[in-house]
Amino acid sequence: MQRSVGVKDSDERGFDDRAVERVLRLKTLSALLGVGRSTIYDWMNSGSPRYNPSFPRPFRLSGGSRGAIGWLSSDVARWLDSVSVADRAGVGQ
Repeated sequence: MQRSVGVKDSDERGFDDRAVERVLRLKTLSALLGVGRSTIYDWMNSGSPRYNPSFPRPFRLSGGSRGAIGWLSSDVARWLDSVSVADRAGVGQ
């Protein structure tokens, strides 16, 4: 099978296999994981019953205190590899 130039391969989660690091914004991360924004924020909130200490920490993309945040695709991929589907969905919590 011949590969077209410029076409990238990706794994089943949508991560491409190139060495280029991607920054995932909240909307993209939410779609990728199949969960809502509030679930992601709950996973990051230590006061939430759905808090997940293993969930990757975002980083600021702008200087303001209320600015945009993003996650490194490699951090998210590692996290996905380390948790089961039930753990991601918060089932049983």
